[in-house]
Amino acid sequence: MTYYRYEELTASQFAEALHEKSLVYVPVGSIEFHGPHLPLGMDTIHAYAFCVRVAQETGGIVLPPTYWGAIGHHDWPGSALISAETFRAWLKDVFRSLGQQGVKLIVASTGHHPEVQGKAIAEVAQESMTAYPLSQFLALDPFSTHPTDPTADHAGKKETSLMLAIRPDLVHMETLVGEEAFNGIWPDCVEGTAAFGAAYLGASVTHCAAIVQKAWDELQG
Repeated sequence: MTYYRYEELTASQFAEALHEKSLVYVPVGSIEFHGPHLPLGMDTIHAYAFCVRVAQETGGIVLPPTYWGAIGHHDWPGSALISAETFRAWLKDVFRSLGQQGVKLIVASTGHHPEVQGKAIAEVAQESMTAYPLSQFLALDPFSTHPTDPTADHAGKKETSLMLAIRPDLVHMETLVGEEAFNGIWPDCVEGTAAFGAAYLGASVTHCAAIVQKAWDELQG
């Protein structure tokens, strides 16, 4: 299935891509402490990879990812989180821009704190559907869309495995030495493997793609 990276399209190519399939993915993450072994941008790297892989199944356009997320490990080294109010205002503006351009289906996906940030996205999505009734907005994160294991961790086995599958060059397992190395993260991170991450991501992608395709088919009547 053909998909497009939003930022690489010209205006006319964008119009053609929307005519082909009026579907846009919005990957959302954060800059946040993820222990000594994972990159600060883990959540965004994950969300972007997830959206691209779902789009490969469904078609559509993938927006550039945002690294600005809200609520999390605020006072931990390297974290650069924004306020919940600023996050909601940013997302509302993104949804407005897409709604005004007549995009029929907008799928926002957060790799960061889905219990909180995912809930905020779902609430803004609901508000946006009232403002732009010709558009449908979905909040589908890569954890909750997993068919059998829909819970997230923080730099634990899941996130470590996911990064080992997506960007192994950014993972430093050798730093997980001593009790202090596990401060603020899930200690089962040492069990992370690329195979587990690839399987987990693959299951989430397949399930999410099915949800998106069903929503698209329903929009077509």
